[in-house]
Amino acid sequence: MIEMNRHPVDLTNWDKEEDPFYFEIYGETEPLVSLAAAEVLPPPNEVDKGGRTYEYWWTLGHTGSAPEHHHLWPERPSDEPIWKHLEDTAARVYLYFPVEKGWRINEITSSVKYLSPVANQAAWTEKAAAEWSKLQPVVNGAATIASGLGVVPVVGPAAALAAPALAALAKLQIGSVPPDVKGFEWSAGKVTFASKEHGLMQGVMWTLPRQMFELLGGRLTGSVAVTFIPAQMQSRGGSEGANLQPAPVLGHAVVYADGRQRWSPGSNHFVELMLSPKEAS
Repeated sequence: MIEMNRHPVDLTNWDKEEDPFYFEIYGETEPLVSLAAAEVLPPPNEVDKGGRTYEYWWTLGHTGSAPEHHHLWPERPSDEPIWKHLEDTAARVYLYFPVEKGWRINEITSSVKYLSPVANQAAWTEKAAAEWSKLQPVVNGAATIASGLGVVPVVGPAAALAAPALAALAKLQIGSVPPDVKGFEWSAGKVTFASKEHGLMQGVMWTLPRQMFELLGGRLTGSVAVTFIPAQMQSRGGSEGANLQPAPVLGHAVVYADGRQRWSPGSNHFVELMLSPKEAS
């Protein structure tokens, strides 16, 4: 089931002075773990043995300072320095997944979304095509190998049917901001933290530039595509089998402006989305 959680929870009474932006995360809360995660090309009868790819999204929503939107917020002050004085690195978004609950995730790719058409559309399309051309030899090679082993048929252009991970990669490229367009250079990196409350968490951090807030509108969105795999501690007595426990994905975001950091919900507080991974039947 696709579910979501956010801060503030109740947006009908959103206080934009106290919370300049809202932050939410959403995705599948009962994903299937892959029982053939370590197999690069599983046997044909095990291709769908839980090896599915899931996308988890985040949204950073804000009123911004665009004059064409002022009629929507008649009560807003005439000056909102947080949006008029963003730093070059304007925001960071974090999603964390647990690693000690009998399962963990394997990241495939991350994205930042845009709605077409957008300013600089021609340049973005050219960049996106160039990125796909770099991937095409990999996709074709995977298709050839998979076809030779009888894993999947090669249908039409060699394409992402070759492997679920490559299919997910191709899908997420559509509508994603190329990371090397001038002024929109965003990046993603792997991050880790640990706490007494949540244990060890591993995840992804997006770094977003100022122009995204100026030209992509008042709702920035991004995602990470992942697969779920069983992960049990090795014991001297041998494997004890999968022990999949519910645990939350944690997320928060920070905006940098006027030399200050504004977090949602907080630098040490998180939006939580509870996941209950399951074995494929």
